[in-house]
Amino acid sequence: MLDFSVARWAMVNGQLRTNDVTNSDLLDAFSVIPRERFVDPSEISVSYADRMVTAVGGIKRMMLKPMVLGRLIQAAMIKPGDVVLDIAGGAGYSAAIMAALGAQVTVLEDDEGQADAARRVLQQSGFGGVTVLVGPLDSGGSAGVRYDAILVNGRCESLPKSLFNQLSDGGRLVAIMGSALSSAGRVYTASEGAMGEKRLLSATGPALSAFSRTTEFVF
Repeated sequence: MLDFSVARWAMVNGQLRTNDVTNSDLLDAFSVIPRERFVDPSEISVSYADRMVTAVGGIKRMMLKPMVLGRLIQAAMIKPGDVVLDIAGGAGYSAAIMAALGAQVTVLEDDEGQADAARRVLQQSGFGGVTVLVGPLDSGGSAGVRYDAILVNGRCESLPKSLFNQLSDGGRLVAIMGSALSSAGRVYTASEGAMGEKRLLSATGPALSAFSRTTEFVF
């Protein structure tokens, strides 16, 4: 029988630490949160592999590779008390990581069944304080709420301006941007009405149709 605690230790030390994930609080969160609880039973044996896996929930929502997720969350610079939006969060693994950093996290999913799965798994894992919403992914979170950080769990060809408008001043949005042939993790930072952009790393992720080229605005 697979020892998940050993696999988790190997993930942290062999995938995260060796790929510039250096934030100690973030590494601690990855080391204690049981990723296998958020993975579809059909792929539970590869929960800690260096690959994308399917989340619990039934709509084939894919979870980012641990290293990619770690780099994106690290770039989001999440602090205790930050208000965070987790888009396409699947069963809630990324939300749990960010909640462990002290953030107030809201997951946004576009399928009620997937949202129900996230609520169930998060509650069972001790993260019942995470809010789970259902709605179009490209519409963002609750109206009128400004987020200190937004994580998009997938590959986007473009992002709507309205999503950036939900960032607080100094807020960060992290996502994988580009085509299937060429994509990279990027962080966007809002500052006094302007938007800065920085490339983090070459990265792949599951394509999110809500953020295809048909989206009106591109940053």
